Amino acid sequence: MLTRRQALAATALAALFVTPGARAQDRLNVIASFSILGDFVKNVGGDRVEVATLVGPNGNAHVYAPSPGDAKKVADAKLVFVNGLGFEGWLERLVKASGTKAPIVVATKGIKTTTMDGPTRMPGSRSPTRKSTSPISATR
Repeated sequence: MLTRRQALAATALAALFVTPGARAQDRLNVIASFSILGDFVKNVGGDRVEVATLVGPNGNAHVYAPSPGDAKKVADAKLVFVNGLGFEGWLERLVKASGTKAPIVVATKGIKTTTMDGPTRMPGSRSPTRKSTSPISATR
């Protein structure tokens, strides 16, 4: 069953595809937490979205510190896309500070995470890699 937030996000995304060609003032104002996610949103939404990112292409989302200007961007957004899985540890505080009512779409919702149990060898490597403590790891 969809939550209210998921239903709103799905409705917003559906609106991107049923409206005729968008003019600049008709674009949906969307915020993505980091540049790669912003690229995905822009590629899917095309000319129907105006996408801004909080953490730019050369930024590090792990050490990012939101500014008052970022809170304003989030407050003005109609839709916010985030990675989830603890990637944006600062997100809850930023959303609260911004007072946004925009739906927050979590890109990793429904993803089952895995952990590595011990050292593994990368293909072609002679030495094992260190054990990962990250909830996200490559699966084979």
